[in-house]
Amino acid sequence: MITYLQNLSFWDWLALATLLLILEVFGAGGYLLWIGLIAVGVGALTYLAPELPWVWQFLLFATLALLSALLWWRHQHRARRLRN
Repeated sequence: MITYLQNLSFWDWLALATLLLILEVFGAGGYLLWIGLIAVGVGALTYLAPELPWVWQFLLFATLALLSALLWWRHQHRARRLRN
């Protein structure tokens, strides 16, 4: 498993992004859209800097995914409050 993680390429991130965006079509409420786009961004970064260690790739992905989920939840909460 560690060998696989050490050899992550941008194709792996794009595959994850594709999976997340397909799952979003089935009604995740927007959360997976942003996380999928973050996976595309990390994939692009991995393409531009292939020597970036897998630990940093995961930390960047996790941090941005958490941030996007919190911001999307906040946006949804405000929109719901305005409708009521």
